[in-house]
This record gives sequence, C-alpha cells and structure tokens, in this order.
Amino acid sequence: MAIIGVGSPAGDDQAGWWVAHALQRSGLPDRLACQTSIVALDRPGARLVCYLAGVDAAVLIDAVQSGNAPGTIRRVDDLVSIRKEALVSSHGFGVASALALASALDMLPATLVLYGIEIGNVSFDAVPSAAVCIAAASLAARIDAEVAARWPREESSPATSANPVERMTPTVVSQSEA
Repeated sequence: MAIIGVGSPAGDDQAGWWVAHALQRSGLPDRLACQTSIVALDRPGARLVCYLAGVDAAVLIDAVQSGNAPGTIRRVDDLVSIRKEALVSSHGFGVASALALASALDMLPATLVLYGIEIGNVSFDAVPSAAVCIAAASLAARIDAEVAARWPREESSPATSANPVERMTPTVVSQSEA
C-alpha cells in the first residue's frame, strides 16, 4: 500500500504533506498487515506513476481548488469519478493527469482513493490557513481509522502518538530527489 501526500511549499498547498506527515507520526504502517509506504511528494507530475507501480492499494492526498470553502474535504474512489469531478490541481501536470497516464500504462492499483482538501492561498509567502490545517488533521485521523480497519495487523499495537498532528513538519521528496 502507498499513501501519498502531494503538495508544494506554497501556503495551503502543503495540505497533502501535512496529512502524510501526520500518518507517518501516527505509526500507521506498524499497525497494518500489509507493507505500507507513506511519502510526501513535491509536485511529482508524471513521476507519481512510479510511486503507484506495483502496489495493490493507494491513498492520494492533494490540495484542490474547486470553488468550495477552504478546508472542505472531498473523497473520490475511482478514476472515472476523478475525471468527472475535474478536480483542479495547483500543479501543472496534476494528480488527475498522472492517474490518467497510470491507467493508460495499466499501472493503477486495484484500490485507489483520492482525497482533496480545498485550499485558499497558495502564494509562497502565505501562512497556511487555520481551516486547511484543521482539515488536514481531521483527514489524517480519518485515513488512519479507515486504513487500519481495512488492513489490521493480527496483534494490535497502540499508536505512537495520541495526536498524530502535533507537529506538521513533513519530510518531502522534492522534484530533484525522486
């Protein structure tokens, strides 16, 4: 399984990173029966396909701008819906385009869920908004619960943190590192 937070260092566009980082801190991979990687990617574009290759399930988190209030969380469960919803990414070759490419290359995971967090300001000097920070924390808890319920480890172990979003300082794979 792969859990991928997509973002950039521009204000609210860090939302996907915050969710990925919170899930890393929660110890989620240690509580699952399947091997799980959690990464925060800096505007991966077509490179996203490489992170989807060979996994049975993927959860993608990205910031979106569709006209809803900042902090609104949207869940999309399949590629057809992603195209139909036309979620707009703040990244030139966005998640929807990368998923279309993965589909054309027959590299999509059997299970795919995309979460979009509606954002506001994406300028590089912008301070992240409270609504988006709250939504990221809420979404991290939601994903943690959903994934842990679907792929539980036989013996359960407690989470490493009661609050997985204490400090949201993501480790990010930049364009040049991937």
